[in-house]
Amino acid sequence: MKEKSRQNGILENIADIIQMGTPAYRKESRNFLQPIIGAILEQRRIRAVYHSQSRDATTEREIDPYYLIPRDQRFYLIGYCHLKKAIRTFRISRFLDVEVMEASFDKGNFNIKKYLKNTWSIDRGNKNIKFKVRFQPEIARYIKEEELFVHPWMSDEPDGSLLFEVTVNNEKEFMKWILQYGPNAEILEPTSARVELKHRLEHWMSIYRE
Repeated sequence: MKEKSRQNGILENIADIIQMGTPAYRKESRNFLQPIIGAILEQRRIRAVYHSQSRDATTEREIDPYYLIPRDQRFYLIGYCHLKKAIRTFRISRFLDVEVMEASFDKGNFNIKKYLKNTWSIDRGNKNIKFKVRFQPEIARYIKEEELFVHPWMSDEPDGSLLFEVTVNNEKEFMKWILQYGPNAEILEPTSARVELKHRLEHWMSIYRE
């Protein structure tokens, strides 16, 4: 009993140390990190009330929690959803309630690295796309320091710029990352991505023209 209480105390401290943001659409958001981390360590199923933003729907699910993944200042849970009968990714801030159940689970041969292969951030796509980007000399060294989840091929150019090649399965996520570097990042391939970015910039210009 003392050991259990000690473990709960450690998990509570860990949950307090890891600070999470509050969704803009909710004034208050409970921190469910403690029960989720405990359930992962003890391999126990959770019963959760989850809000899906894309469908604007709230459902109750039973989930076998496998891994807690930090991405873009958010935490995501990857696990087996018994409602969908498949591996799913859940954004922690969208949980409205979490209860740790007595039922245990086994991850079997699930491999997180294989599951997230070529996934730039957290959303897995279904089509691999190879990107080739040129980063200007001013930011080339900073790109080399980026902590990435997909391994790129990089080559220094004589003028100090950096050629960056990577294969990803979600074009949208990668484009979002590229946009933060503005004109210091030029997409060379694929042509479709160059055209899409050009159209997007033209649209932005039309908004700010007046």
